[in-house]
Amino acid sequence: MDAKEIFNKALSTNYLIIEESDLKTVLENSEIIRNEDTHLSDFIRVIKYNDNLFVQETTFKNEILIRKMDSMKDVDFFVKERLDFYERKWDGCGCKIDYDE
Repeated sequence: MDAKEIFNKALSTNYLIIEESDLKTVLENSEIIRNEDTHLSDFIRVIKYNDNLFVQETTFKNEILIRKMDSMKDVDFFVKERLDFYERKWDGCGCKIDYDE
């Protein structure tokens, strides 16, 4: 898929699962605003494409997700929540991310 097709699909769903080869296309054709290393499950990236904000993350099943975000405030909340989860994971809390939310 090309970048336009990927991002258009991501706009119309809660999240979009893409292939690793598509991730390269996404990253080459967008602006990476923020890049956070989870130290457990790759990076959480905040991406801007055609004035739309997206978050890209990788699940523990190695699924690469792209999720449309409505505002930078939503992005900040989402990324903080994820990073807090990964921090708790180091303590062995046994908690799990619900990637559908």
